[in-house]
Amino acid sequence: MIWLLAIVYFAFRVTAQDRPSIPQGCSDGGCYPATGNLLIGRADKLGASSTCGLGTEEEYCIVSHLQQEDKCFTCDSRKPYDVITKRSHRIENVIYMMDEEMDLTWWQSSNGMEEVNIQLDLEAEFHFTHLIMKFKTFRPAAMIIERSADFGRSWKPYRYFSYNCTKMFPTIPFRPLHHINDVICEERYSDIEPSTEGEVIYKVLDPSIKVKDPYSLEIQELLQITNLRIKFTKLHTLGDNLLDRRVEVLKKYYYAIYELVVRGSCFCYGHASECTPISGMTGGVEGMIHGRCVCKHNTEGLNCERCKPFFNDLPWSPAEAHNPHTCKECNCNGHSSHCHFDMAVYLATGNVSGGVCDNCLHNTMGRNCEICKPFYYQDPSRDIRNPAACIACDCDPVGSLDGGICDSHTDLTLGILAGQCRCKENVKGIRCDYCKEGFYGLSRNDPVGCQPCNCDPRGITIGEAPCDQISGDCSCKRYVTGRYCNQCLPEYWGLSHDITGCRSCDCDFGGAYNNRCMMDNGQCPCRPHITSRQCDEVQLGYFCASLDFYTYEAEHALPYSPEDLQIPGKPRPPADINCLDYMETIRQRIRRQHRRHQQKRHRRHRKVRQLQQKPDVEIVHREQGHGRVVTWTGPGFARVKDGAGLVFTIDNIPYSMDYDIIIRYETESTEDWEAIISITSHSLPMSLRCGNILSSEQMYIVKLLHDQRYIKMPRPFCFESNNRYMVAIRFQRFGVAERYFNAFILIDSLVLFPKYTELPGFHGNDPLAVHHREEMERYMCVESFMMVPMPELAEMCIKLLCSISAILHDGAVSCNCDPQGSYSAVCEKIGGQCQCKLNVIGHRCDQCAPGTYGFGPYGCSSCNCNSQGSESFFCDPVMGQCPCKSQVTGRQCGSCHPGHWGFPHCRQCHCNGHSEECDPQTGACITCRDHTTGHYCDRCVDGFYGNPILEYGEHCRPCPCPGNPGSDHFNGISCSLDGTSSQIICNCFPGYSGPRCDRCAPGYFGNPEDQGGECHPCQCSGNIDTSDRGACDAHTGECLMCLYNTHGPSCSECKPGFYGNALAHDCRCCTCNSAGTLRAQCTGDMCRCDGTTGMCQCRPNVVGQNCDLCAPNHWNFGMPGGCEPCGCHPLNSFRSDCNIFTGQCHCLPGFGGRTCFDCEANYWGDPNIKCRACDCDPLGSSTPQCDRHTGKCFCVEGATGQKCNQCDRGFTGHFPKCIRCHHCFQQWESIVNRLYEEIRRIEQRIKHIENTGIPSDTLDRRIQELQEKLVQIQNLLKDRSTEMIFQIVSESTNNLRIEISEIDGQLLQVSESLNSTRHRDEQLQNRLHKMETETRDLNNTVKILHDKLQNLLTSGASEQFENIKMYYDESLEAERRANESVFGDRSPVAESQETRIKTEDLLNRKKNEFHRTMTAHTKTLKELQNKTKDLDSNLNHLNEKVCGSMNKKKNGKHNCTTDPCGGAGCRDEFNKRKCGGETCNGTVSSAFKALKVVQNKSSEIEAIADRLSDVEKELRNIKMIAEEAKSQTQNTLKKAQTTKDEIDESNQKLKEFLKKIKDFLNEEGADPKNIELVSRLVLNISLPVTSGNLSEIIRQIRESISSLGNVDQILNSTAKHLKQAQDLLNEANDAKSRAEDIKEVVNDTKLALETAQMSIDEANRTLKKAQKNIKGINKTTEMIQSKFQNISTKQMDAMKRLSDLAKNVDLLQNNTDLNRLKASKANISAENAMMEVNSLNEDFQEINRKFKELNKTIGGTEGMGDLSSRVNKVKEEAEELLRAANKKIKNVEDLERKFKMNEEKMQQQAKILKELETTIINIREMIHNNMTHYSSCTS
Repeated sequence: MIWLLAIVYFAFRVTAQDRPSIPQGCSDGGCYPATGNLLIGRADKLGASSTCGLGTEEEYCIVSHLQQEDKCFTCDSRKPYDVITKRSHRIENVIYMMDEEMDLTWWQSSNGMEEVNIQLDLEAEFHFTHLIMKFKTFRPAAMIIERSADFGRSWKPYRYFSYNCTKMFPTIPFRPLHHINDVICEERYSDIEPSTEGEVIYKVLDPSIKVKDPYSLEIQELLQITNLRIKFTKLHTLGDNLLDRRVEVLKKYYYAIYELVVRGSCFCYGHASECTPISGMTGGVEGMIHGRCVCKHNTEGLNCERCKPFFNDLPWSPAEAHNPHTCKECNCNGHSSHCHFDMAVYLATGNVSGGVCDNCLHNTMGRNCEICKPFYYQDPSRDIRNPAACIACDCDPVGSLDGGICDSHTDLTLGILAGQCRCKENVKGIRCDYCKEGFYGLSRNDPVGCQPCNCDPRGITIGEAPCDQISGDCSCKRYVTGRYCNQCLPEYWGLSHDITGCRSCDCDFGGAYNNRCMMDNGQCPCRPHITSRQCDEVQLGYFCASLDFYTYEAEHALPYSPEDLQIPGKPRPPADINCLDYMETIRQRIRRQHRRHQQKRHRRHRKVRQLQQKPDVEIVHREQGHGRVVTWTGPGFARVKDGAGLVFTIDNIPYSMDYDIIIRYETESTEDWEAIISITSHSLPMSLRCGNILSSEQMYIVKLLHDQRYIKMPRPFCFESNNRYMVAIRFQRFGVAERYFNAFILIDSLVLFPKYTELPGFHGNDPLAVHHREEMERYMCVESFMMVPMPELAEMCIKLLCSISAILHDGAVSCNCDPQGSYSAVCEKIGGQCQCKLNVIGHRCDQCAPGTYGFGPYGCSSCNCNSQGSESFFCDPVMGQCPCKSQVTGRQCGSCHPGHWGFPHCRQCHCNGHSEECDPQTGACITCRDHTTGHYCDRCVDGFYGNPILEYGEHCRPCPCPGNPGSDHFNGISCSLDGTSSQIICNCFPGYSGPRCDRCAPGYFGNPEDQGGECHPCQCSGNIDTSDRGACDAHTGECLMCLYNTHGPSCSECKPGFYGNALAHDCRCCTCNSAGTLRAQCTGDMCRCDGTTGMCQCRPNVVGQNCDLCAPNHWNFGMPGGCEPCGCHPLNSFRSDCNIFTGQCHCLPGFGGRTCFDCEANYWGDPNIKCRACDCDPLGSSTPQCDRHTGKCFCVEGATGQKCNQCDRGFTGHFPKCIRCHHCFQQWESIVNRLYEEIRRIEQRIKHIENTGIPSDTLDRRIQELQEKLVQIQNLLKDRSTEMIFQIVSESTNNLRIEISEIDGQLLQVSESLNSTRHRDEQLQNRLHKMETETRDLNNTVKILHDKLQNLLTSGASEQFENIKMYYDESLEAERRANESVFGDRSPVAESQETRIKTEDLLNRKKNEFHRTMTAHTKTLKELQNKTKDLDSNLNHLNEKVCGSMNKKKNGKHNCTTDPCGGAGCRDEFNKRKCGGETCNGTVSSAFKALKVVQNKSSEIEAIADRLSDVEKELRNIKMIAEEAKSQTQNTLKKAQTTKDEIDESNQKLKEFLKKIKDFLNEEGADPKNIELVSRLVLNISLPVTSGNLSEIIRQIRESISSLGNVDQILNSTAKHLKQAQDLLNEANDAKSRAEDIKEVVNDTKLALETAQMSIDEANRTLKKAQKNIKGINKTTEMIQSKFQNISTKQMDAMKRLSDLAKNVDLLQNNTDLNRLKASKANISAENAMMEVNSLNEDFQEINRKFKELNKTIGGTEGMGDLSSRVNKVKEEAEELLRAANKKIKNVEDLERKFKMNEEKMQQQAKILKELETTIINIREMIHNNMTHYSSCTS
């Protein structure tokens, strides 16, 4: 019976798959052919990329047969399928599931191949609806279904399938469908179960997604295919292939498909209801879906994809449900039988018509052949469909387009008429037979008909025809010319639309050669170096000459005496009056009046003599500036004596013309003068302008008024260019007959003014020339140049003067500014005055101003002549030498001659015959001889004694101390002769003592008593009292009494317990904190530290210079083992540090304990997760602290709840007033408790059944009956073959699954609809509730208003009436609003009612359907569940192989509970699938073990790779650091080399400078004053850096030295060289001091400079030695050393401040030590207090423990009431101890607060001390570096 059912079932399946559906035919809309399996009849179109056995036989195995003998089989697909062998498994086997013998056939891929494709290539476009695949093996772990609509040229995916979508296809969405065309990944068809006959079903249009328009283009595009491809990408395996890729392992892994169904239909776009075979395709296979459509709706083509010919008036479109989109016939008005569709036309017509007719007849054209062809037009009396509707045009072929074309029809809206000719562009008229306006010359050959006039619109007149239509001549404007009016008249430019057409050139009459300019830009023809369009500007470096440009200074004229014949006129005789007698008379008169002023007589005599000796003409210079108005030109004046004269030479005349002659002068008295002028030329004038004038005729006599500053000659003189003139002038007083020797006049200059009225632009009666002359007069342009200074010129004057200058000089004049005396080559525009430098004057800035000298690049220097020693303030303009008085010398006349002193009253030096020179200021003798010294060389030098005064005649004799000066046994500085004892007393050198300096002084040692013996300073590092003779041994030098806390043979080390630099008197007491220093380093309260740094040896976790601080994140300072770690919880604390005294960490809110590992007081919970506040009610809890694990507060009697804020069970009332219930409550309580226990036992029994699955004996008998029936069913099936039954059941199950999925989708839609309806109903109910609330509020308002109305009834009648009326209106308005909210169509109540009605209808309509569907589904599911229970036995063998087994099966049944290996359907306690284990022997366990090994190895490899990556990263960092260091070193080396070169260059220049000074001082002609000057210049040499720069350099040194290493070692090794440098420095300072005292002895300057030079050389040699020792230091120091210069003048002040600072530091240090001692004591006290508190806490805890034990004892013992009092007593004692402990804790807190305050003060003082120490170190470093570099200073 079962076999029969199977056969019927499969026959039904095959028939259902192969048989096409019934065609739907055509309706009012589209036509749709039948659907079927597209594979039928297309075996040759179906292909696979891999098939087993195609090349050779291939063995494969079946997983379910692995335990059987026949587990492996052979595949041979080289031939088609054979019913006998059944070994061929080609792809065509999937078309039919069974062969003729009803055996299953399948396609199978090669073993182990994962990337396999199956592809169907169709011959035409088809509709594809769904796909069904039934697999023989596992379904693929991953696959893709793809489609192509262009015959394989491009592919698009339909759906992705995978057992793990997120892993296999991470970029593809893994979710349900949202839209019909979504591409998603699906997992339900990719499980490893079942192992065979698993199905994959794909529907293009998912039934769960509602399709609004199934005929839309989107849906059609989704269904349309030409190719279908299935890509298998991942096999399902059991995991053994991961470890072993052998062929034997891969034999059981392949793809195999029983059946493949591709459901679809031919694709006809809705225009056919049936299809026929395509040519070349066989059509005899039953059930085959053909590809050629039988088209309707006027369509044609393989798929009806186009319209029929002449049916193209509408675009082709697929048919729709209610619109077949039939192709429409074209309309060609009977003139054509062919057409085509044009989309542009279709869109242009508003989607009405798109057909375009082809090959129109009867002289027609157009889309519908509706218009006539060119040269034809439609006869208005005939219809367009008439064959004779179009008539030929009649147009003039000369003026019409295209030989006479006309308008084809009449359209008044467009302005066209049928038959109207189409004229050429420039032609008009009905027949196009004459030109338009603006054109002329109608011609057939002209493409536009007529030529344009080409008149320039800017140049023609307005309102007339542009040109003549025959000739084309244009009508021009006033200043326009040319045939086309496109040119300006001469002297005009800029053709434009102006009324005149062009603008005047307006060229400058002087700057331009003429008034003709360029027509395009108006540029005039400029003279040389003239610019701008009108030629009225000059180039840079050029100027316009002013009217007085030709000025000839009187200082440069030749002077002549009155008797000289070179000047015109006759000389007058000298006056007879004796000036001496006249002056003597005046003197006597003055003497009688001022007898006490006798010295005036001598001055007057000198003045008279000077007047007699004055020259006839002298140059008088005047200084400019200082706010003085300059009324002259040049350096000054020529002071001409009465009767004398000047001769001016003029040879630079630029232009032959008349010039006015002007003389500028100043008088010294109120007398008038006259000038006699004669002009002679070097050669006869030959020019046309001046050729007829003789120079002998030019004689002028003019009067020079005393109140004027200039005089103009009465008539001009014609000067000729290229000729030379001599202008001779005699100056004499006016109206006198004699000349006086003391009468003078100041002549400034002679000026030639050009007679500009003769020049072009000014000459003649031309209006423009008259205008120019008037402008010159109006703006007083000429008068501005008559006097000095010249006033500011008007702009018009500047313009006219530039024009005059351009004519005279043929362009602009070059500035020719002297490059040394001027700032630039640019001068002033008018006059050409250059911008002169300081103290430079002249038109070209080429000479020094009066009172200055030394013309050069920096201008001129002031003479600065000494007013006491010089005759005047003016010096030699070249050398700067001032005119000195008698016995005075020097450039500035500021010193006496050699051998004299006391400027300005110089006196002879007095030196007792021991010197000839003395100080020029003080008279002190210099370079005394004969071993003398003193102001007058009146005493002996050091080392000699005697009285060298000239009167006594004694000589200076050597001092015997004990030897003579100059010997190697002379130890004295000087000596003296004691007058009483006649003994010689020596003044010893430092380090020597005794009457004869034959003993060593205290602090020195040696053998001075021996010949050549010396005393040397004791080498005690400056740490002894040098005045104490016992401080060191006088012979050996051993240090005996070290000071400043030092010791050692040379006092060079600090004492134990001290540290610092003993060489700098800087041994300080170690300030180690004994509580933080290692005990081994301390003796009593004294601890030892590092002798150099002062660093103490700290205990563990103690840091600081003095071991007085705990390390970061540590506390409990002072413990023997050092500080303890804070140990703060990393998550429960704000930071990792803690209180350094208590160790308390900074806990987050809600956490407590010292380390924040616990919840703080009154909090509970797991501190690793979160602490919560207890929040216990203080009235209901016995203590604020709750249970630290549960948070339950400890309640008092009568209270309960988590927070003890509720009344307990058995109490009544409201908390906190809880009253105990009646005693009967206890009886009910006991009954309820018993019931609760019974319920709890029942719950435990239920949980036991749920966990074990084993029912108890008391279960319902129905379960036992079901189990018995299940056993009976299993026995029935045991003896029969279950394979076919399993297949049938599996297939039915799959079908049911498909139906269930569809029903699930429908149920989901119904559920969503119900949810939406329920949600909307809830919203409406909320709105209704809100409205009800508003209505209730409104009623309340109405009630209130009603009450008010009642109250108002008692008021007056009128008032009542008004109020009633008002309230009535308000009531009506409120009633209206209430009605609107309740009644009406749009009221919320009505809307809610409507919605509710709709919801009820929907529920009633869907309820029955829903119940029926659910009932059917429930029944189906029950049947399916009964069927699937029979499959368990078939899985046992597979479970054992795959998952393994540890227990034997009972009755052949697998037990998931007892077997730890699990299997199919087994799940663990976490409800996860259970298969395999570590002790199981299945393939899964083996695979997992192998995978675990691989993972471990992979982890190890990754760890190694990470380590290698870290190593590589470190190597890269090291390489980068090395490269950076290398780069920095190279840069430093380069800078050092550059600096070294600069130092060498500076040293060379310094040596050359010193050599020059030496040579100068050694010259024989060098006088003392020059020596003094040079010495002062040398001494005044300033440093090249300022104090600010020096500070910056010092800062750079600090930064550089901070990065150096081994500095102290190198400095100590170079101490000897530094000492030598210091000695040399002292010598240089001595030489400098002697140089500064050069005023005393001039000759000492030479000696001091030589000594300084020797010291510098020695210092350089010593510095080189020191630099060899410092080579190991970074090259940066060499660069820094080169930047230092001399700051010796500030050294003593720095040392003094250093000493004061050291005292302050010591004082602060003592205070700091005292504070630290106090802090240490306070710390110890705090520790003791903390220890006492800890002890008290321990005692208190012990007492609490005993108290609890006692409570227990009391609670368990009866009859011991006497213990109560003892317990209370103990409790009171404990409380007392607690109070004491709290008090001490408070004291400790106060102590800790004070300690913190002291600690802050200590920190502030330590900060101040640190800053002072830094300052001291910086100053010490600065002094040390200065000492190193002073040796190289030059002054």
